[in-house]
Amino acid sequence: MPGHDAFPSTLVTWISDRQVEGEDGRQRINRHVMTVYGEPLLIYLRGHSLRWLGEPQEMVDDFFADRLGRADFFDKWRDSGLRLRRWLMNGLNLYLMEERRRHQQSARAGPAELYEDPGTCADSPEKALDRAFAQSIVKQALQGGQQHCESKGLGEHWRIFVRHYYDGQQYDELAADFGVEPARAAVMARTAARVFRSAIRELLAGDGAAPNQLDSEIQSLLKDIQG
Repeated sequence: MPGHDAFPSTLVTWISDRQVEGEDGRQRINRHVMTVYGEPLLIYLRGHSLRWLGEPQEMVDDFFADRLGRADFFDKWRDSGLRLRRWLMNGLNLYLMEERRRHQQSARAGPAELYEDPGTCADSPEKALDRAFAQSIVKQALQGGQQHCESKGLGEHWRIFVRHYYDGQQYDELAADFGVEPARAAVMARTAARVFRSAIRELLAGDGAAPNQLDSEIQSLLKDIQG
């Protein structure tokens, strides 16, 4: 989740608030974007026809350095109406085309590079990006949810939630481990589950999903993970 803010109304609002904080605020925005979208873009680039341009991790890092350093980058994203992951994917495509032109103008560029397909992506890299984005969202939601629960004194709620939903332990077993009744363990798990779902909803809203689309977005996200 962005910084230490527990589930702000939308990422757009959070970004706007951070922008008025100057360089420190901008660095917080950039760190959040790189954390959530870095791995999906890396996986996307590995399936791209222009992956020959350089080492993928270095190219993603260079892309972030170039684009996130532009003062109007996030203003243009808001104006575009695109999901943030699509905006970043399109930006990476444009960046790769720019790099390709630089290679073509270089004396070091060989004939094979000069006549490489001009950056047309197959469906598979986009699907890989969506799947990696879904995994990144769940990872960030788990981290944000845990931080939120710990800050509210609900650490045991979170641990029961993880052990029930992710480790498959039954409430009778958890009740014995945590010294509560099974019904109480179930209530604690549901409380943490709501925090986790709120974290996912916030991250999806930050990507550009409309409020009335969030439930269907979550279902789509789960399908992407299952792949």
